[in-house]
Amino acid sequence: MKPIPLILAAIFTVLAITSNAHAYPPSKGGPSSEVLSKKSDFEKLKPGERVVIVCKASDSVTLIDIKDKKQAMDLCAEGKMIHCAGCKKDFKVVWSYPIGKAGGPSYKLSIVNAKGEPCMFMARVK
Repeated sequence: MKPIPLILAAIFTVLAITSNAHAYPPSKGGPSSEVLSKKSDFEKLKPGERVVIVCKASDSVTLIDIKDKKQAMDLCAEGKMIHCAGCKKDFKVVWSYPIGKAGGPSYKLSIVNAKGEPCMFMARVK
């Protein structure tokens, strides 16, 4: 019976993330999430935490249980291919420097399609 709660948690997470709500207020209940876009976000992941990979095109969600630091850092490796079960395609992890940002160099993770357009993102489920 464990898969049903996991699926429901993933669905709520997708709804929260795709509606640009990155966290529910504690009084509302429900899962909250934090989009992972910096290397430091992946360095902070601990064994036992969960990450969702959300495809914007197919609205599919992949839930990953973090086992160790190596697995967490592998998720954000430049050039890593991430498979989308909904699209049945692989997409690439890239790091880019956001143009027009003040305050020094800051690289941002994107998962892009063959045209180089962002199509997926990762978030930590709290």
